[in-house]
Amino acid sequence: MSDSITLHRRVEFQSVLASTLVDELEKAGPSKTVFRSEKQHQSLLGLDIATPGSHAGTDAAFAAKVQVLNQALLDIGMGKYQWLIFLMTGVGWFLNSFWIMSFIIIAPSSGNEAQFFFTGNNTDYLFVSLFVGLTVGGTLWPLMSDTLGRKQIFTSTVVLMGMGGLVGAGMPSFTGICVVGAVVGFAVGGNQAVDAMTFLESIPASHQFLVALQGVFWGLGQLVASAVGWAFIALYTCGTGPDEVSTAQVLRRTLGQSSSASSSSSSSSSSSSSDSSCHYVSNKGWRYVWWTFGCITLFLYLCRFVLSFYETPKFLLARRRDAEATQLVKDIALYNKRQTWLSEASFARIDSTIDAPEEELRSKSRIQSLFASLGNIGIVSLVLLWIAMGLTFILYQTYISNYLAVYGVSKVNATTVTRSYLYSRYIYTALCAIPGPIVASFLVEVRGVGRKRTGAGIAVLTGLFMLVSTTSRSHDAALAFECIVSFLQYAGFATLTLYTVEIVPTPTRGFSLGVMGFFWGLSGLIAHVITTFESTTVSGGALVWFVGALWVVLAGAWLGLPMETQARAAA
Repeated sequence: MSDSITLHRRVEFQSVLASTLVDELEKAGPSKTVFRSEKQHQSLLGLDIATPGSHAGTDAAFAAKVQVLNQALLDIGMGKYQWLIFLMTGVGWFLNSFWIMSFIIIAPSSGNEAQFFFTGNNTDYLFVSLFVGLTVGGTLWPLMSDTLGRKQIFTSTVVLMGMGGLVGAGMPSFTGICVVGAVVGFAVGGNQAVDAMTFLESIPASHQFLVALQGVFWGLGQLVASAVGWAFIALYTCGTGPDEVSTAQVLRRTLGQSSSASSSSSSSSSSSSSDSSCHYVSNKGWRYVWWTFGCITLFLYLCRFVLSFYETPKFLLARRRDAEATQLVKDIALYNKRQTWLSEASFARIDSTIDAPEEELRSKSRIQSLFASLGNIGIVSLVLLWIAMGLTFILYQTYISNYLAVYGVSKVNATTVTRSYLYSRYIYTALCAIPGPIVASFLVEVRGVGRKRTGAGIAVLTGLFMLVSTTSRSHDAALAFECIVSFLQYAGFATLTLYTVEIVPTPTRGFSLGVMGFFWGLSGLIAHVITTFESTTVSGGALVWFVGALWVVLAGAWLGLPMETQARAAA
């Protein structure tokens, strides 16, 4: 009985609200529309949630409608459906990191096999191919999502990842591996952006900070990829390090076809002969890695069909599919075993106030909308932050090793250390990446801190620890700094992703993420080109000091962003 009374009151409230919006739009114009809620919702840490009635970069009709939609989602609350979306899109973050880490895992052994056909080390070309794909995918998929929808792009990119891994594992040539690597990067680059959009546009404003928390899945992806890769690389690979033992040797020992003396002799001479003997037959470990990763990806994709997964209500609203958006909110409420007062009449009455000049605003280009949302300084600041995210960490990892080698700290790679030591470092850095987004997702909700100051603080710390890491004089000290930088890298990445998806309204969100994805991917590509062809040109620690100082300076870019999005409903 009490539930029906509550629902009736909600319907009455919604009707009064829609009428109020109509009157205020007619009297005061779109910029002065004010939303008054029956209940003031609060964030995780007790901040009042604002649901503004105007958003720069979008028309007044959509702004008024999304205000109503945000209030309806707040009244429904964070329920079972939204937590399932959190899990599903989190799996997308997991797979993105999972596949990027797979290139680090397979590069030494696939490159070693390539030396049977080519002279020299070709592994760097695999990463160049990856970032070509990341650049193109990070640009095109988000752009298409503004038209095709978030759901379709999400599913397409996951399937492409899985199929790419299965096909790439069977490639007979290194050139073919690089081509497939670009395809996998193409899928990863798009999925990364669409995951964040899909989740943000389906949840109440009180829980938008969870977008940053999803960065946890990045560390988990690295951790699982390292553990699975370690097992296959250790057992089925013509190794390149001091503990190198080929698959052929293992088989001979198992079958008793060689004496312990000949096995010892073979083992002692294997490092010097690995380049000439590491053929496909005894080097299937990296192929098993990609086959396994492909199967895991497709399995996770199939699990999606067990769960209910709809298009996002804000995307439907942005495409003027008001009836579908209304029905979807009702379905979400039903799935969560709750009720909603939202009806299509809420949106229809707002449409009735839009005159011809207002319709012309709908034709504003997405570039104009992006500039209206961020402003010139805001766009420059955000682009610089994404460029730094793509450029600096790749340069840092390469040149800190070069610099420390001058002081007696030998480089750590597949040719200089044992597999157990190398993969244990991968696991340590992955474990350190996990708590970074957790801390960031808490700080962005703290009163007086928010997104911008959290990002600025992380940027300063990142730069300082990059600079201080030059004092390392042992592998253990270098590993400690690597773990700290990993923590800060993913904390910063999570914060930047959260801010980017929040600041731009739904009609141009995909476009804005496509622009940022382009600069992120391109800067990463440039970094890999530099490390591939000029890795020994820069002497001393010049580039390490440069990237460290750059992050300290970019704290100002964070503070130069146009608006603090804490406790503010995204349009």
